[in-house]
Amino acid sequence: MTFWHNRWKTQQIGWHRAAYNDLLTKHWDSIGAPDGGEILVPLCGKSLDMLWLADRGYSVSGLEMVEEAIEAFVSENRLDVKSERTGDHIKHSSHPFTVHQGDFFELPEGTVLADAWYDRAAMIAVPIESRTAYVDQIRKLTKPDAVGLLITFAYPQEEMDGPPFALHDDHVMALFSDGFDVESLEHLDLGDEKDRGLSSVTSTVFRISRRSD
Repeated sequence: MTFWHNRWKTQQIGWHRAAYNDLLTKHWDSIGAPDGGEILVPLCGKSLDMLWLADRGYSVSGLEMVEEAIEAFVSENRLDVKSERTGDHIKHSSHPFTVHQGDFFELPEGTVLADAWYDRAAMIAVPIESRTAYVDQIRKLTKPDAVGLLITFAYPQEEMDGPPFALHDDHVMALFSDGFDVESLEHLDLGDEKDRGLSSVTSTVFRISRRSD
């Protein structure tokens, strides 16, 4: 957690994009999220993708542990926010946005019951040993039959210390093997990422659906 606080304090936030994610805009309609539903965005930062989702009529529930990120989202979008403490978290609300500030892994089950979720840079920010707990939280914060759009980033892990941590396709399949259905929508070779000194970099877009049984 200290790592991310320091990155925001020093504005080393290279993962932030000043445009909507093109893979989100390309694939979102194909996952079948219900119109007007609630979308969960784990480790949301100040992502503009939340604005894109809101513009399409969804309510957006972000999860973020760094106060500076939330303050930036509120300020840059001129939101009038009501904040209230709920246990160990702070709930910031400005329709259609709600951002829960605090430890993602400690947010109580049912605090959010989303119809869908969107993950562009959350799972790759989570240490590999914490990913099972991450999937468990997705299960606890979504409705049965909820659908998700997951965008991965993968490379030979031994070639770079994360974050971002490599998230390979087989690991996605294994992590979501219990209670979810996983479908690959697109696989990309990110040649422009090789300037990091990595021998190969890929990204896959997944549609993930939570089974109701």
